Amino acid sequence: MSSFVLENKLKEIDIVTDRIILNINNKYKTIKNNIMDSNYRLLYYLYYTNTLERPKRIYIQRKMLVEIKLLDLYFYKLYTYKEISKDKYIAISKKYITITKLIYGWIKSESRV
Repeated sequence: MSSFVLENKLKEIDIVTDRIILNINNKYKTIKNNIMDSNYRLLYYLYYTNTLERPKRIYIQRKMLVEIKLLDLYFYKLYTYKEISKDKYIAISKKYITITKLIYGWIKSESRV
């Protein structure tokens, strides 16, 4: 399992997200809070998943994929509201795509066993 790679990627994206979120207008406070909560939830799921048996682990991994889709939606909303630039949106989306690929690979390796 590539949990260490995934863990490092999630921590890296958390730091990048913090920098982006700081400059967003407080009018979008709910989106900011949702982004931060989802980032922490992803880390929680990662650590929690390693303690579970395989069927439950795959279920939590799929929940992680849903969180990533929601995070991408939140950043897309901020982009459409012109709170973040297109370059920032593309950069953060690429990071989420990388994490999604890692999780899909993790699920695939779990299914083979």
